[in-house]
Amino acid sequence: MKYKKIQSSELYDKYCDMHEKLGLKDEKKYKDELDLLEILIDEYDNRKSTYTKRLNPVELLDSILKDENISKADLARELGTTRQLISDILRYRRNISKNMVIKLSERFAMRPEAFSRPYKLKIAKRKREIQA
Repeated sequence: MKYKKIQSSELYDKYCDMHEKLGLKDEKKYKDELDLLEILIDEYDNRKSTYTKRLNPVELLDSILKDENISKADLARELGTTRQLISDILRYRRNISKNMVIKLSERFAMRPEAFSRPYKLKIAKRKREIQA
């Protein structure tokens, strides 16, 4: 089978590129293939959109990392940041900055809104004890 259900942003990007190239070559000749690619791309977009509406940005990031088997260290390297920052975000210790929203949305081929919705940080016990 030449095509399969899109399960990763890499395959999504590949199919989008193929769709563009085939459309530029000969739209009439590749009509059926273009239609199939559009269905697969749309299905992935809809699935990701529904998926992101249910989860806050931290839950979404954590879920993607698990689904795609990406370590915090690997993600940090890809995004040009530290593993500690990724860990702090995933532990609700730090907010996702605007710059990080852009990097995450580009890396995972998602809309920036998926990573920029508000969520509450967890207050460390030590800080609460010091403030009391």
